[in-house]
Amino acid sequence: MKELVIRTQGGKHAAALTDSGKLTAYFPLSPQPLVSPEAVLLGKAGRVLKNLEALFVTLPGGASGFLPFGEIPGGERPKGGDALIVQVKKPPQGSKAAFLTMDIALPGRLALLLPESRAAHASTRLEGAQKASLTRTAARLKPEGMGLVLRAAAISASEDNILADIKSLKDTWQGVKEKARTSPAPALLLPAPNTLARILREEREAPLRVLTDDVKAAQGLGIPVETSPDPFALYNIPHQLRQALKRRVYLPSGGTLVIDPCEAGTVMDVNTGCNSLKGQDIILKTNLEAAREAARLIRLRGLGGIVLIDFIDMKADDHRERVLQAFEEAVKDDPVKTVAHGFTQLGILEVTRKKAAQALHAQTLSPCPVCGGTGFAGFFEEEKNNTDA
Repeated sequence: MKELVIRTQGGKHAAALTDSGKLTAYFPLSPQPLVSPEAVLLGKAGRVLKNLEALFVTLPGGASGFLPFGEIPGGERPKGGDALIVQVKKPPQGSKAAFLTMDIALPGRLALLLPESRAAHASTRLEGAQKASLTRTAARLKPEGMGLVLRAAAISASEDNILADIKSLKDTWQGVKEKARTSPAPALLLPAPNTLARILREEREAPLRVLTDDVKAAQGLGIPVETSPDPFALYNIPHQLRQALKRRVYLPSGGTLVIDPCEAGTVMDVNTGCNSLKGQDIILKTNLEAAREAARLIRLRGLGGIVLIDFIDMKADDHRERVLQAFEEAVKDDPVKTVAHGFTQLGILEVTRKKAAQALHAQTLSPCPVCGGTGFAGFFEEEKNNTDA
């Protein structure tokens, strides 16, 4: 059973998704900045960067945004001082300005409304007949003069529910335009959705219940709510989180999954570990466990970019196919597009996952002051002491 667990007391505020008690996703509930992804803002056009084919935009709160000309539908270039309705695609990072677009996208549970577009298609997560059918439905239901993307969740939804979602998004857009007409730039037109709303929107299947220490935290989510003084303790979520962030993760059969992040991506190595049996059936069992666990950890850790999984060597092609199918089935619930590209000649499974958010370790951990995050000390500490002396 899938559940949403929310803690607002006795530690950092956070939410977690569990499936049959096992942690699948973790979300710190920190205050949301004004300039956050999906927020719609009224900005003021500033300096044009001709060499970069872009311009800077002044945003609320004194923040600055970077708007490439390729992100302006119609191609009409604004002049300095013009008021522009923009949406945040990437938040500001350090001295780097927020990345903006004028091709607004308003996401709902079933549909994505594109007020400045005319396109009609289905989610890129779908393939084959399902994608073709949903694309035809999108072309038929899209509002006049706007674009529409139907999300994967729309496959199992009734047409009435899809139309209701589209109407809600149209009403939201009308509110944005009305506020833009009456507000001086820069101004906030539509805040980014809060973390809990985004979790429920992106899940393929909604959790069956919310477990929380504060009923107010779950108001408006539309899911049955139960309370507990310490909901995280019921599923031992802090322990599960610590285990998931370790370099070495143990599998039920006794095998291990070793995870090493690097600049170019992430490498996972599967070993039989303490299981001394080396037969092909044991290897297949361990690899199947590793495929499912790797899929869970890729989502939980928020890994993005390239992921290479070095499974234990399998001699039979049908064993590789079963492992690939197990992995693909396990990533179906990941709201971030994750693609398995198959095995290389060396037997390594190539995977790519869209970079959608900050990795979990960056949200929850701090670099070690002794080793600087390398995992090794000794020499560096000795050199520091010699320098101080």
